Amino acid sequence: MRSRSEQGDWIPRPRKTVIDSDQIFQYLCLPIMTAMDQDLPAKIEMIAQLEGHDDRAWHVAWNPARPILASCSADKNVRLYSYAPSSGTEAPSPKFSHLTTIPTGHAKTVRGIAWSPSGKALATASFDSNIGIWAQEGDDDDGEDVSNAAGEWECMSLLEGHETECKSVAYSSSGTLLASCSRDKTVWIWEAHPDYDFECMGVLMEHSQDVKCVAWYPTEEILASASYDDTIKLYIDDPQEDWFCFQTLSGHASTVWALAFSPDGHYLASGSDDCTIRIWERVQEHKWECVSVLEGHERSVYSLSWGRGRPSGGDVGNLGWLASTGGDGIINVWEFGVAPDAQDPNKKTLSRRVIAKISQAHDVHDVNCVVWCPRKGFEGLFATAGDDGLVKVWEVASS
Repeated sequence: MRSRSEQGDWIPRPRKTVIDSDQIFQYLCLPIMTAMDQDLPAKIEMIAQLEGHDDRAWHVAWNPARPILASCSADKNVRLYSYAPSSGTEAPSPKFSHLTTIPTGHAKTVRGIAWSPSGKALATASFDSNIGIWAQEGDDDDGEDVSNAAGEWECMSLLEGHETECKSVAYSSSGTLLASCSRDKTVWIWEAHPDYDFECMGVLMEHSQDVKCVAWYPTEEILASASYDDTIKLYIDDPQEDWFCFQTLSGHASTVWALAFSPDGHYLASGSDDCTIRIWERVQEHKWECVSVLEGHERSVYSLSWGRGRPSGGDVGNLGWLASTGGDGIINVWEFGVAPDAQDPNKKTLSRRVIAKISQAHDVHDVNCVVWCPRKGFEGLFATAGDDGLVKVWEVASS
């Protein structure tokens, strides 16, 4: 397995060979789903290739309120694109146009980006250890008009505290909290105040190695983090105390790169250097268990995104679509659902299948990020960022 340095060189990491009997038993008892090359019910079509970055593209983020797509890169810039349906066709795919480029002023790579739920602010996480909060003065536009977004974006706040490379940043669903993580092994939680003022609410030092990713539960203030120490940590806030880790999820055999909650929050997906995706179920308020291991990648799984999708069987039992990608350049789209158990109708079982797959999504290059569009009417749309410096937009269509 391997781990990335800031410069993009590959640092070899020996595969772990010591596995205890409990781990073996747990792994063998879990259902495994493999993404095989077969006749699939859907196909993945590229509808836009967005150029402009001068170095590898690390991350993309869809504005949840307006038709804007953001991307970041090792070139230290953020690029914004607008999109709108093309005219003259029955089922038009969106057309993308470059709005503006934000020269962030970060001293090093911009590794991650995240929009606030209102779509007004954009957070940038950089290898220079800082987090920038970007917005526009007097931005009162809540509609489809994005012409104002082509104007100047200002750094309203610079959050300092991490000792080294900041890897990921994420807003909570309420927009009142922002989480960040770093190579310094910490997770920080910041509270957002008016006028883009932020206050640190907690520094969590639960991981023993580099923290790769943070993700918020869709509706509650539950935070998940993934690390080079092969584990996932889950945190909540104790009103009487501080934020604390209430569970550690173990099972992956190597670095955990990616996390994604299902839209209903009942499941959590994790992607790893061990080439697998694990699905964890919330079985109690503060207890999660691994219920499935998915195979379908030949190299590290770097990114996951779980969207609502366009389920073939309607909304009953639908859990949405999970997109996965990584070092093998493959994108898999999995459809999830729940159905009555064959032996006990009172119980529910998790169903999943690969509905679409594409190889060499960014030619021979790694795919660093995949993200579904969260806006209504665009459920079949997702974007990727790759080591080739390109951002690509894809659509899942019937075969």
